[in-house]
Amino acid sequence: MVSEVDKSRKQDHLAGIVSIVVAVQIISFSDAAAKYLSMTLPLLVVLWGRFFFHALFTGVYVGFRYGPRALNPAVSGILLARGAALFLAVGLLYATIQRIPLTTGLTLWFIEPFVLTLLCYFFLKEKISTVQWAAIAVGFAGVVIAIKPVAAPFDAAYITGLGSGVFYAVFLFLTRYIEGETPPIVSVFHTGLVGAAAASVVVFFSWQALAVWEWGLLMFAGGVAAIAHIFIIKSFEKTEASVIAPYTYSEIVMAAILGYLVFGDRPDIWLVIGCGLIVVSGIIVGRYKVSK
Repeated sequence: MVSEVDKSRKQDHLAGIVSIVVAVQIISFSDAAAKYLSMTLPLLVVLWGRFFFHALFTGVYVGFRYGPRALNPAVSGILLARGAALFLAVGLLYATIQRIPLTTGLTLWFIEPFVLTLLCYFFLKEKISTVQWAAIAVGFAGVVIAIKPVAAPFDAAYITGLGSGVFYAVFLFLTRYIEGETPPIVSVFHTGLVGAAAASVVVFFSWQALAVWEWGLLMFAGGVAAIAHIFIIKSFEKTEASVIAPYTYSEIVMAAILGYLVFGDRPDIWLVIGCGLIVVSGIIVGRYKVSK
């Protein structure tokens, strides 16, 4: 007979899974907007806009909802490291997708679940089952099939793409250390504030006049990213990182759709097969973990 504790745990697992899937679908829109903007704007300007409006929108809400004191973060090593990791992850991702297709960039980004799982295994002592390891491997295989990597001249974008995935794994890992009593929106504001401050220091070196539509798209990228990170934090409040990791692969589905609609990257049978493997791998590991 299933106890109330087991039922509650299963519900938490499912809530965490739903939250991370929603988050990665939303963040794809921010990434697509950033890639589109990078066609006309310097990369540092795009990066600044993403973090500045992330911090501005969440800061206004936090100020009204929780009062001015909540805008003053209790500076700590974890906060600064977490903010720096996200800033580096996003910066390297933008540098990557500026040079290569969005879906190809995310293929490299998806080293993140492997790195995150290893960090949780070694530092948080989370138990990683054979099924979970297999699901992560199948998910990555699905990404490879979807993108069909071919021999091509070496491009530095492949290095920055892998780097972005590593730093994003560090960011997610550090998210586990957020105090439970801190409202998610406040944590999201503090994280964005670190990135906004860092970007503001260097953006003057490449600043240029922006058109109205470019301002609007920068606001969109920052606002959407902030919403996505609220869902990310909520997912970590509900379940372990090892459960969440395979589901981050589902971002490739929305990225493929946006790549086709915005940039004309046409999907083919291999993309469909690959996306199918990604989704199935996430479902399998989630059902296995929830049933434990």
